[in-house]
Amino acid sequence: MIDRYDKINLQNRLIKAGIRPSIQRLTVLEYLTSCNSHPTADDLYSELIKDNPSLSRTTVFNCLKLFVEKGLINDIDISSDSTRYDDSCRAPHAHFMCRRCHRIFDIPFDMSALKVGNGFISDNVNLFFKGICPECAKQQN
Repeated sequence: MIDRYDKINLQNRLIKAGIRPSIQRLTVLEYLTSCNSHPTADDLYSELIKDNPSLSRTTVFNCLKLFVEKGLINDIDISSDSTRYDDSCRAPHAHFMCRRCHRIFDIPFDMSALKVGNGFISDNVNLFFKGICPECAKQQN
């Protein structure tokens, strides 16, 4: 559960990004900042609808689209079947997707080594690895 101070911070993040902080937007952003599972839009909707029965799937999708456009969250296209989302306030990192259990992990990575050519302005970097996670590797052996 997020405390009052954190809710004010989330509200300020929305305002700073030029987004009017509605209850639905705060709910979506709160969930994304508190989870480490890199949810899809459907995952997020399925979790939020449990405590917010009036929340629509369209509202969740619209919030995610707006948050990506404003740089509050990153969209991660690590899998061809769905886009996943990650809070952009976390320290820069890469992602690792396990081919066996399909979980996605944050991997510490020094992003400062990555450069784009002259004249290009990058506002989002998605670096990911695929393979077998340590848990699945243990089960395999």
